[in-house]
Amino acid sequence: METIPSYFKYWGKAKKDSSQDGADYHLLPYHCLDVAAVGELLFSSEKQVTKDLAEFLELQPEQLQRLFTFCLCLHDLGKFASAFQKLYSAPNSDLLIPECCKEYDGREYRHDRMGLFFWQDLVREKLPELLGLSSCDNRDKERCFDSLMVIMNSVLGHHGQPINTNSPRSIKAYTEPHNLAAARDFVVDIVALFQPMVSLEHFKSAEWRRRLEQVSWQLAGIAVLADWVGSANDYFEYHAVPMSLESYWSHAQKTAKDALASTDLDRAPFVRPFQSIEAHYGFPPTPLQKWAASVEVDSTPQLFILEDVTGAGKTEAALALTHRLMEAGAADGFYFGLPTMATSNAMFSRIASHYHQMLDAQEKQPSIVLAHGAREMNELFREAVLSSKATDKPYSSNDETATVQCNHWLADSRKKALLAPIGVGTLDQALLAVLPRRHQSLRLLGLNRKVLIFDEVHAADEYMFELLESLLSLHLHQGGSVILLTATLSQKQREKLTAIWLKSAGLPATSLKNTHFPLATKVSISASESVQEIPLKSREDVSRTVAVDFIKSADACIELILDAVALGQCVVWIRNTVNDAIEAYQRVMALLDKPENCLLFHSRFVLQDRKNTEDRVLEYFGKQSDGDVRKGKVLIATQVFQESLDADADVMISDICPIDDLIQRAGRLHRHTRDDTGAYQRTITDARPSPVLYIHAPTWSENPASDWLSKDFLTTQYVYRSPGRLWLGMRELKTLGRIQMPTDARQLIESVYSDAAYDQIPEMLKHQENELIGGERSKAAKAKSQLLRWQEYGYCDRSSDHWYEDNSDISTRYSDIETVEVLLLRVTEEGHLTSWVEDPNFAIQLSTVKLSKNKYADKLASIPPHLEGLLEGLERRYKPVSFLKCWVPEYDKNYAYDSVLGFSEQKEVL
Repeated sequence: METIPSYFKYWGKAKKDSSQDGADYHLLPYHCLDVAAVGELLFSSEKQVTKDLAEFLELQPEQLQRLFTFCLCLHDLGKFASAFQKLYSAPNSDLLIPECCKEYDGREYRHDRMGLFFWQDLVREKLPELLGLSSCDNRDKERCFDSLMVIMNSVLGHHGQPINTNSPRSIKAYTEPHNLAAARDFVVDIVALFQPMVSLEHFKSAEWRRRLEQVSWQLAGIAVLADWVGSANDYFEYHAVPMSLESYWSHAQKTAKDALASTDLDRAPFVRPFQSIEAHYGFPPTPLQKWAASVEVDSTPQLFILEDVTGAGKTEAALALTHRLMEAGAADGFYFGLPTMATSNAMFSRIASHYHQMLDAQEKQPSIVLAHGAREMNELFREAVLSSKATDKPYSSNDETATVQCNHWLADSRKKALLAPIGVGTLDQALLAVLPRRHQSLRLLGLNRKVLIFDEVHAADEYMFELLESLLSLHLHQGGSVILLTATLSQKQREKLTAIWLKSAGLPATSLKNTHFPLATKVSISASESVQEIPLKSREDVSRTVAVDFIKSADACIELILDAVALGQCVVWIRNTVNDAIEAYQRVMALLDKPENCLLFHSRFVLQDRKNTEDRVLEYFGKQSDGDVRKGKVLIATQVFQESLDADADVMISDICPIDDLIQRAGRLHRHTRDDTGAYQRTITDARPSPVLYIHAPTWSENPASDWLSKDFLTTQYVYRSPGRLWLGMRELKTLGRIQMPTDARQLIESVYSDAAYDQIPEMLKHQENELIGGERSKAAKAKSQLLRWQEYGYCDRSSDHWYEDNSDISTRYSDIETVEVLLLRVTEEGHLTSWVEDPNFAIQLSTVKLSKNKYADKLASIPPHLEGLLEGLERRYKPVSFLKCWVPEYDKNYAYDSVLGFSEQKEVL
């Protein structure tokens, strides 16, 4: 009678509820093969990512695939430990009955870390013979093992962060000798099954190991994804009866194919041929769009910086360029990253109406995912499918199963957007790929073979620029391309971005000469001319002059608004803070004959109300609005109005702000050419009186005092902190008396942000500017200290001093104003505690608002004692609730919330 191998006495997955159909547990060898089967498909030798990595490693794709699949089969070696096996028992089964007295430690010695203990035992006892290393001297053996360890770090760290390699020998207390024997027997049979083709010359080479370390970040991402899909027990049903590994391997391969076929992860979408701007969008191209549709592209990493005025069609130009890059084989999808949540919501609709012209999966439409919980996501598009029933038994409170991790990740659409072929979200989600946070490697994998499109890149401060530099460099190293869009980029910023790409490619820096605007800059690592600067014409109907006038008081601003309303015009006043906007809204509304014509739009609304307000803004001020709809409408807004909303005003007032923001705001004044009825018509002369941008600003002084700004504009100084740069912008605008686009764009930006401009700041304002410069340098240093050291190390615990959980706050933006996600709750008439917004899919996301921690969130009223039990029930229903600050406004005497004002202070709060 044939002896059953000892490794069949070990379970790998177990049911949470034994009343469910099927076997109660899944044998550990089978789970290992399930995950390996998924990894084999994700890393198919026919996939471009496998070909690219194999070429970089000087291997055949089949060699790399087989080697990685073999290592992936060992990802759960730590589950052979008796301490882990004690977590589940099945009476009347052949499973091991552990005698180890050491209890499983899900914090310090989880099964992923315990896998290192078994691997090191195998390295000494079995691998030299099994992999043909016996003839090597000890030094060469160590080199080979060091190279293998690079891959093993990637697969052992399959729970989203590298394993801790410090003092692994203490793990021995969690094991028994027969655990090691079973693991050795399993590896012997796995080697026989996979027969990994190991090239000793490669493995002995220090240079080859360095290359392997560079690609280990992608391997780690594939390992996480393979573990998630391989743990989906609605496909990989539990098997508790031993069979040969060869037989089960065939079963696992077939199941993996079915499991991946239900997702968007099994193959790249088919790229439809690019035709023309007119064919895809239905209108003639602007000069920028015409260039994007004709510039030479290839399959190598390329960087494009597109500078043009607001309204010049940069979004469509970027999409056309992306379409052509995908057609050239440079990418399989794209991620559109915007500055804020509000801008990504607006951009989603624009991209959603077009993406099906770019990609086609033939059997099913590829997924598009918005990186925020907007309800339109389900109504308009099929989401990426990758989830599993959470039916497996949890390991411990500090060691969640792969199924739970998968479902938590995919419950957050911000993260899921990175895995879909097309994602629209904030720049922050992409930047997290270079920060030491759990599942970083999955983010990086999601960006692989995508075009990254980042809008309004000029808004990045020194902190974000450091992160962006690392991301651009890493993306180039994994063969990606990037398109950066801006209306107001300084020459210094453009040179810095170009230098990042050239340095990452190992090419010398090039001095940029062209100061034209609009301008397209292309940086290529394959062309004979690495940097091309292409001057462009601007679209005629957005090439215009906006006069500038200055207003000294809020009373004068309100008088101007009332006069415009009396003339039937629509007006926008952009304030620099939410509190200023609320105050202005209340004053204006009280003076209007039709107060319902006044809208308030800022960042302190829950997502549902913010989206509703955004829809009303676009209804009144959007391209398709007409004279009857626009008549007498007033919008009091903060900076959110200028961020990618396709809207325009007849009259605009802006609080004084940096010159690049003023240019952005001016771009939404008469943005759409309108006839004498107020209806939009393309390519006509606007029938409205010549536009004037009114700037609410301090009294001008050639020799300002140190309190020139703060005396009457304290909140503005609190937000922007550079009275010297605001003074420079005001001086230039007073000299010009206008903003003429595109003619004045470069002059305006350089007059404020060039190195020479610093010397023009008045002496009384320079102290504050120097403090700001010192702060910017501190920001850059802090960002650099946070970054992963991916260029020095592979995927291992040495790549960062600290790794953070996925729900922890490791910011992509520097701010000394820490913010908190606050979940608004209410009590129903029946006495139930529920989310502020009712929605079948996104109730929690739609009911949250981001508030300053110190100023507001920490001071909110606590949940009353009689509601604590109801809150616990809500947390059980919605896991994300436990990670949020919960607030019931009706029980707070100091702060309030409603759908009109958003979050606000009660009157008695000073």
